[in-house]
Amino acid sequence: MSGPTKAPEQESKPKPCCVCKPEKEARDECLLFNGQEGGKCEELIAKYKKCMAGYGFNV
Repeated sequence: MSGPTKAPEQESKPKPCCVCKPEKEARDECLLFNGQEGGKCEELIAKYKKCMAGYGFNV
């Protein structure tokens, strides 16, 4: 029996922790100081999600 093999695109896909670092830091800092309810961070959250989507991650 052979084990499962990885698809070629999975091997070249970066880890989610290693991409969009500036966007993630800005989003996290905004949420830390403003919270999520106020809506002040919506633009930063959207920017982070768009960046992650560009790498194939659905956040």
